[in-house]
Amino acid sequence: MSFYSPFDEDVVVREGHLDEYPLSPAMAEAERLAAQIFRAVETATAGAVANLRVTIEGDCVILSGRCPSYHIKQKAQHAAMPFASGSLQNDIQVTWRR
Repeated sequence: MSFYSPFDEDVVVREGHLDEYPLSPAMAEAERLAAQIFRAVETATAGAVANLRVTIEGDCVILSGRCPSYHIKQKAQHAAMPFASGSLQNDIQVTWRR
């Protein structure tokens, strides 16, 4: 699986290598959307979501990663909501530090 990674985190939208073949317009739009959501979540949470990954599957946006509180998880979801035309699945795990 390949990924577009603007900040060393993963934004996964398709198989194969990015340079092997040109993207279809739909795939190019999905990658742009994933990058926009990634930046919005990073900004809204001040980078508090570790290993942030934005996956686009059809009209579903899936957020995953780890964060220290449910408040940060909620902020990430709210940052992504304006971009999701279909469903939004928030799989970010809250991990407590000890």
